Amino acid sequence: MTDIAFDAVVEALGFPVSERSLYRRALTHPSWALENGGEDYERLEFLGDAVLAWIVAPRLYEAFPDASEGYLTRMKIALTSGTTLTSVARDLGLGPAIRFGRGAARESTRSSVLENAFEALVAAIYLDAGIRVAGEFVLRVLGDRIDRATLLATPVDAKSRLQELAQARGQGLPLYAIVDRTGPVHDPLFTAEVSLAGDVLGRGQGASKQSAQQAAATAALRELERG
Repeated sequence: MTDIAFDAVVEALGFPVSERSLYRRALTHPSWALENGGEDYERLEFLGDAVLAWIVAPRLYEAFPDASEGYLTRMKIALTSGTTLTSVARDLGLGPAIRFGRGAARESTRSSVLENAFEALVAAIYLDAGIRVAGEFVLRVLGDRIDRATLLATPVDAKSRLQELAQARGQGLPLYAIVDRTGPVHDPLFTAEVSLAGDVLGRGQGASKQSAQQAAATAALRELERG
């Protein structure tokens, strides 16, 4: 089923693929790589996050010429949030196309996994076909989600609230670091820290990097509220 689903995802990209191995890696969970060797999607996920921001920011700037910096920031956060990217990943059928190790297949519906896979897929497109094709793909799959009312109504999570607060105070962007990882690959526990202007403000744990970062952001918001 995974190979069939993978072929369907590649076909749905809408352009000729040169390096299928890149896309296979983008849809490889760390549990599979640990058991079978090779690379997983984590490095591609890192790159895809940056490529997404590069694509989305100019699109919002052009689409909403009257929007303030604050509104543009809020819309960019919403458009690249886990909620939005998970929805897009489900629409693309990424879950069934991801390779998992034994005991980790249940992760195929987890939001953080789908978000990671989508970001990795964007990076694969960028590396294989260039920024123009990656941009066309991202804007096509985001589609009607690029709407002011929809974006401003999108729930804001702890990481997003912390980013908005930090930027409003002129403190720059929060920086996250995974400082520990324990447990088996199919049931990990991550520990994350978030720093602002060089100071660690929060620490949290979760079953995924994203949930650990959210917990750290929640702790940081509590710290800022006390101050």
